[in-house]
Amino acid sequence: MPTESSDPPRRAFPGLSEDWPRRAADRIVGAVARLRKATDRPSANLARRLVYGLVMVFLAILMFVLGVIGLVRLINAYLPGDMWATYALLGAFFSGIGLTLWAKRPPRAAS
Repeated sequence: MPTESSDPPRRAFPGLSEDWPRRAADRIVGAVARLRKATDRPSANLARRLVYGLVMVFLAILMFVLGVIGLVRLINAYLPGDMWATYALLGAFFSGIGLTLWAKRPPRAAS
């Protein structure tokens, strides 16, 4: 009875060494790894920066709104008069900031 081997017999092609399948597979794996390195990491970094940036913008807007609400309540608690005094004080403050920034704009920026 002949003994059967589990490995199929290799055929040597003229001009190729015996380990050409391993070298071809290594080249393919290397090319795929280089392609993945060139595309996967930059796209993941971009997505990460975009998500973190959006979260930071959302939290900054939330902090500003809650800060203004807290400032209105704080001023209203300690300023004599009704709520109109708080609105007048904060309106004058924000108008002063706006006028200062408007005065510092470059010439002909509004036209």
